[in-house]
Amino acid sequence: MSIIRTLFVSVVLTGGALLFSKDASNLVVQPIEQMLKRVKRIASNPLKAVQMEEKEALLADKLEQQNKGKKSKDMTENFETAILERTIVKIGALLALGFGEAGSEIISQNMAKGIYIFVLTS
Repeated sequence: MSIIRTLFVSVVLTGGALLFSKDASNLVVQPIEQMLKRVKRIASNPLKAVQMEEKEALLADKLEQQNKGKKSKDMTENFETAILERTIVKIGALLALGFGEAGSEIISQNMAKGIYIFVLTS
């Protein structure tokens, strides 16, 4: 009986660990990786941030029109990581618009240095 109990506890703990790992990956790791990809894209070409923001705005408008009659929103819109992603793109777009084409090279160089240091330390 104790062998069966031990096997059952092992299976339950393994299943719980796998489910926790999957949720942690989907809700934490993947959104952070997406944010890093966006920051890297903005660092390589800050003027692309404006294009990225415009595309996201168009997609948001299309989704809003499709869900006009429905009150339920997509759950990913309420996650903090999604809000942070949109904020990163907006900051990049504002930097690109504020400093223009000449300043975008300076921003790109400084952000690339910062990303390089961040990747090395993490």
